Amino acid sequence: MSDPVTRPDIDPIDRLAILAAALPGAVVGQRRIAAPFEAVWEVIADLEHATPRYEPGVAHVRVIEQRGEFLRLLVQDTAGREDAMDARLRPGWCLMQSATIVIAFAARRLGGETLLAHLEHRREQTPEPGRSESDHRRAALAKIDQELHTIEGLATHQGR
Repeated sequence: MSDPVTRPDIDPIDRLAILAAALPGAVVGQRRIAAPFEAVWEVIADLEHATPRYEPGVAHVRVIEQRGEFLRLLVQDTAGREDAMDARLRPGWCLMQSATIVIAFAARRLGGETLLAHLEHRREQTPEPGRSESDHRRAALAKIDQELHTIEGLATHQGR
């Protein structure tokens, strides 16, 4: 049986939905971006330069190893902590994961526009005091929505 997350014949947005179903508590947002697929994917694939521009918790990303579509990243958060992540990057699909987090992007062409989906999942869900699961989910969706908005700005050259 093949792994549905790595099968190239599955639409990337569907692949992301499969991944989300397998990760309890994963949060997914989607946005129709008024830019061609190539422009949107250029932003996603530029892990070192673009990620800190749309992800508020990331200060720096460095690719420390690359073998084809497989990468090893060193990610520094805004508090100065570093985390190594394994990544798989190919057109329309980006999956990054560490011991604590899973991040994924999937994209498909919609004529001259792009449908972009973004997943975030913390492997260890530690509830914040006084915050319900629905509050956490709403905050996570709002964060993802803001990131997708920023990516759209970068893809349409509004953020450059």
